[in-house]
Amino acid sequence: MPPERAMPSQQAVDLVVALQRCLTRFHALQEEPPVLEGQDGDGFTMLARYIEARRARSMLFGQGLFADPAWDLLLTLFQAELEDRTMTLEQLTETLRLSMNVMLNHVGILERRGLLAEHDLSPRGQRRRVMRLTPLAVDAMTSWLSIAFGAEEGAAA
Repeated sequence: MPPERAMPSQQAVDLVVALQRCLTRFHALQEEPPVLEGQDGDGFTMLARYIEARRARSMLFGQGLFADPAWDLLLTLFQAELEDRTMTLEQLTETLRLSMNVMLNHVGILERRGLLAEHDLSPRGQRRRVMRLTPLAVDAMTSWLSIAFGAEEGAAA
């Protein structure tokens, strides 16, 4: 029988969140954007195909079967970041076919974890808020992109 894992205490979770916020602030102070340099077009193409395949899967099998709104939100904002675009909450709800309540719930969770932030130039009003990934989230998504779609490069080296 496998040993039971102890759940992390709230104090440990708070410490991790505080560390993520510190790292986000550190990256925000850097003059250069995080780790996006040197990415080739193939990685971006693969990301776009992956996102499109997830949308097609939802259409074929139904919206709720493979629901992962937080991941879809991160993917969509990462793609927007790479394309130098911004997205409002309203655009995100339309693109991801989510209700505003579900969107706000996941945005709140991702904000508390230091992965999302409201854009500095965001207008007032809930639906018009412009969201973007934090530098920490961009670093993590860039690493994920390399791991998920860069395996061939590592194998060839």
